[in-house]
Amino acid sequence: MSKKEVKKPLLNLRYIVLCVVVLVFAVYSVVTLVNIYSQISEKKSELKELQGEITVQEIKNEEMNDLYNSSDEEFSQYVEDIAREDLDYIRQGERVFVNISGD
Repeated sequence: MSKKEVKKPLLNLRYIVLCVVVLVFAVYSVVTLVNIYSQISEKKSELKELQGEITVQEIKNEEMNDLYNSSDEEFSQYVEDIAREDLDYIRQGERVFVNISGD
């Protein structure tokens, strides 16, 4: 056997191994990119949700600042409104009418 006959199958084997390695690397890269893209999408949705929560909290903070800086009369009115709306309190001597028909 000559050297050319021995080298030819060896080169073919190297070429096949190289192609398999490149293919495996390409598949790994695609899978990794898809995984990273899904994580990015998940984090973006979390960010939007947190930004919404921040907006709500900023509004609450602003309301609390307004209440803190309000006059005694405004504060009394605020407390009365909370008592009426959230706690269902009434003033002495008031009558409450309840619609039982459900309309």
